[in-house]
Amino acid sequence: MTTDRSALVGRFLWSLGNFASSFGLRFVSNVILTRLLDPAVFGVMVIVNAMRLGIELLTDVGIEQNIVRHKDGADHAFFNTAWTMQIIRGFCLTSLFLVLSPLLAGFYEVDTRIFLAISFAPLLTSLHSTSIFLAVKNLEVKRRTLFEFSAELAGFVVTLCLVLAMPNVWGLLIGTLCAISIRSILSYRLPHPGHRLMIDRGYAKQILNFGGWIMVSSVIIFAASNLDRLTLGKIAPLALVGIYGLARTMADIPALMARRLGYQIIFPMLADARSRGDEVMVASVSPARMKLVLLAAAVIGLGVGSADWAVSILYDSRYVEAGWMLSLLLFGSWFSILSNFNEALLMGAGRPAYESGANVIRFAVLAGGLWFGYVWAGVAGAILAIVAAELGRYVFVAYGQRRERLSFLRQDALATGALLLVVCVWVGGRLALGLGDPWRMMLEGLK
Repeated sequence: MTTDRSALVGRFLWSLGNFASSFGLRFVSNVILTRLLDPAVFGVMVIVNAMRLGIELLTDVGIEQNIVRHKDGADHAFFNTAWTMQIIRGFCLTSLFLVLSPLLAGFYEVDTRIFLAISFAPLLTSLHSTSIFLAVKNLEVKRRTLFEFSAELAGFVVTLCLVLAMPNVWGLLIGTLCAISIRSILSYRLPHPGHRLMIDRGYAKQILNFGGWIMVSSVIIFAASNLDRLTLGKIAPLALVGIYGLARTMADIPALMARRLGYQIIFPMLADARSRGDEVMVASVSPARMKLVLLAAAVIGLGVGSADWAVSILYDSRYVEAGWMLSLLLFGSWFSILSNFNEALLMGAGRPAYESGANVIRFAVLAGGLWFGYVWAGVAGAILAIVAAELGRYVFVAYGQRRERLSFLRQDALATGALLLVVCVWVGGRLALGLGDPWRMMLEGLK
């Protein structure tokens, strides 16, 4: 596997291009759909998608991680065993979702038919080819980028047409299911060994053994990542949940980019280097990581100081409160970015347990602070609990890195200082020019 500097730069640029194209498409989609739909529709989808994600993460044994790290990941028997296990799991999860749908609909006071329809998402997702994961294993970032963008573009066009025909929750819901189906269908155009339903007991056992920590981590990650949506979905008005969901989706984009870079480049690269005993490759990550976190600090800092402007320009007045929410949420996104980079390093070193532990801390802080924060200061208090939870997650991951001698604490401290400097300079300049600060609406609401 080529690991020279030019190849690494090329993979990074393709990953960055993938993120930029994906972000641009989702951004355009959000802007258009918010002008066609009421915030309450997005509130319903925030709840439904959170529950869908939770169901999909149940029994997650890390099919992707297994294929990427296992030396026989491209072997016909391993590949098809993983594919078969993925489909069986999808069928079981859809069956479970269908059974739970009436209970979930009653709890959240949402039409039962909506939950019944989204119940088919796990099965549709499971039908994709595991050739997607072979592209990650082989560091074929260009191929993966083109595939993901094609699938997202086709899904967006179909969803937009459906929403124009049905400007309500059903247009958005059916569009989501169509987008999942399109991605699964297109995945079979990627190069892959012939697909065949089969279970090799030896490989299945290895997948389950390694996937134990992945499964625990996935459930915990879901709980930690979606507790805010599920809690606010129950206690806050649907329109407010929809506005918050918009802000949270935008705030999650930088962290998702960091996770994509970590798990599509850093994790497979380090996993390969470790398997060959190449410690030089492990050490070479440091300079590139420093550039990445400094770039991220500058982007997040500018985002914190300009979020209210961006929202007021791009969205109509129904969504204006998403501005100050986004500004606060980006502080949590910063710690999430650092954690995602660091967790990928630990995963590449064969230490997935730290990710699970970090998300236990994250969930515990959220469970203890989310409800209290909302009662104390509304959505602002809930967001502060989210920032505290992400900080707790980062601290635990940093502890794991120190134990495994993969620590970048000095880099992270420097980058965090740079972020705070950017925020202070930018917001200070706004105040000096009489342009206010990003949190004006929030502070007025708390009075």
